[in-house]
Amino acid sequence: MVAHTGVETIGRCLPRESGNFCTLFNTHDPQIVETNKHRHALFLGVTLGGDQVRTVCNATWNFYLKEFAKECGLSWNLTSHQFRRKFANYAAHSRFGDLRYLKEHYAHWTLDMTLGYSMDDSWGQHLDLELYTDTQAELDDIKLGVVDDWFGEAPLAGGYGRTLKQWQREPQNLLIFKDHASMLKSIAESTAIRSNGHAWCTADNDGCIGNTLDRTRCGNCNNAVIGSRHTAMYQRLYEELKGLLQCPDIGDGGRQRVERDLTRCHNVLTQLGMPLETPLA
Repeated sequence: MVAHTGVETIGRCLPRESGNFCTLFNTHDPQIVETNKHRHALFLGVTLGGDQVRTVCNATWNFYLKEFAKECGLSWNLTSHQFRRKFANYAAHSRFGDLRYLKEHYAHWTLDMTLGYSMDDSWGQHLDLELYTDTQAELDDIKLGVVDDWFGEAPLAGGYGRTLKQWQREPQNLLIFKDHASMLKSIAESTAIRSNGHAWCTADNDGCIGNTLDRTRCGNCNNAVIGSRHTAMYQRLYEELKGLLQCPDIGDGGRQRVERDLTRCHNVLTQLGMPLETPLA
């Protein structure tokens, strides 16, 4: 009797449950369409009813930010818009290699993609012009600072770095600009600049393997600028390569690769004015 009742109950429930199950996989269902709009959001939350997952809205953020400030014992009316400038700063520095937080946190995230979305018609409804402007302004400030460093007294390595120093030594090249600030601004605006961690790359795109697999090639690359901020990395690499050269099991090909990279690092450090204890044979 109990079994019979159970079967009847299940029989009544199955059509209803199967109908709900099928609805979940109906791509034309309005709820599926609405949910898909949130699938790429970074911060998701469950609605008060507990039956929907949606992008966390400003009102929710502001509520929890105020609660956070209160728990910290602060009488600060903390709101999300107060983080705009800091976000722009993080985003811009992530692009230039000073802060890696965003790139590591989002994995696929790049500033180019963010700016691209702003120009994409399909993403136009999500364009935050104020944040876009803040981020671009931060980028411009950083690029200007980088170029200013290039034209300081410190030596530069890399193909483009050496070219810049040669160009800087010719007085007639500087006369075409109204003043020093105009020169820096013009070069910063007309030059693609991005950090790969071991050089400033000025190529039109980041497809060169010098950015990833063969990093020492930047020493001779016509698009690379290597400055004093990169010195420690090349010093450490130089010492590690000297140790690797003593390994007996790297084979002839491995030894040739190590010797090549040693020479490249040696040349970079020499161009940067760093004394080396043991010159290469």
